[in-house]
Amino acid sequence: MKESIDIHYDVLNFRTHKKKTQFRLLSFIVLACLVIGLTSCTNGCSLYGPMSDDEQFVIMTYNVQNVFDGIVDGTEYVEFTPEKGWSGSDYATRLERVYHAVIQEPSHLPDVIVFQEIEHERVLEDFTKRYLLSKGFSWIASTQDMSSPIQTGIVSRHPIISAINHGTEKNRSVLEVVIESSKAPIVIFAVHAKSKREGAEETEHQRIRTITSIKDAVQAREKIDETMVMCIAGDFNESADEFYRNGSSYQTALIPTTAPGCNFMDKNGSLPITGSIPADGQWYSWWLDRDEMFTAHAEGSYWYNGIWETFDQVLLNDNCFDGNGWEYVSGQVVATKYLCDANGKPFAWDAKSGKGYSDHLPVYVLLEWSEL
Repeated sequence: MKESIDIHYDVLNFRTHKKKTQFRLLSFIVLACLVIGLTSCTNGCSLYGPMSDDEQFVIMTYNVQNVFDGIVDGTEYVEFTPEKGWSGSDYATRLERVYHAVIQEPSHLPDVIVFQEIEHERVLEDFTKRYLLSKGFSWIASTQDMSSPIQTGIVSRHPIISAINHGTEKNRSVLEVVIESSKAPIVIFAVHAKSKREGAEETEHQRIRTITSIKDAVQAREKIDETMVMCIAGDFNESADEFYRNGSSYQTALIPTTAPGCNFMDKNGSLPITGSIPADGQWYSWWLDRDEMFTAHAEGSYWYNGIWETFDQVLLNDNCFDGNGWEYVSGQVVATKYLCDANGKPFAWDAKSGKGYSDHLPVYVLLEWSEL
């Protein structure tokens, strides 16, 4: 249901599965910036490098490793409460570090950023007000899972024309948004799948359940317009080649098209992914593309138990490879000296020392407009 809450703030609410997802145009913040003399960007100014122009579109995903504000809401992890020493200044430091991560690749400054592990929409608002308005970002959306301490969110330089929250049982919701780019709409599914904390195989059914929810939403969207460019971005909590890493011993949520039994697992909830041009129903992952991995800045986006994992992904449907409209150009993982430690691994945030960024690295893809 679409409901106008406040025309002054241009707030639009969408309610799905009895949960609320919001996106809003931060017009009041833009006005404030104009009053105090800050630069307002409407179509591509930057203090750090060129914006993506109208012919390019950059999508970034970044797990920020638990960014909580200094206000007690009652749903926080205990380490992010005043009793444990968490403060507003710690929060400000975290926002600043996230900003540094976003601008590490100035030639590919994102058009859309998909965040995981933010406390709630207020964090997106604070981040945008403090750092991103001067870069042209003025649209935000987030999940509203009341039982979860962390949410998934999106910040965009382009209008978010619809936002839907897809709830899944005992899982974090998937956020579906339609972005009105300069050329044609782009559908983005923002995901933060179940972790392996209780065991990889033991929790796989929950990741498959999340993927099944996305596949259902994709099919519904295709009935409206089968030519639409779509991507699934976020932290999948399993690598693109997870099926091979576990010795092909059990079904995984992401299944390479080269895997034996791929079609069977596709019918039973898995998402077929490939490092080649995808067929209908398949999704491209540049982590499986040898040419892209040859030039990647790191072998993965997450380092765990001495192994690189490719948890963070931006998957693309076959419409990004048909030669018409938004087309895939390249993918990359941002592994600059600021975001990595002396050993080249993610420089995880440490609350005790106040140092670090995140235990994940940002990942992005670049699309370019093409016309037949």
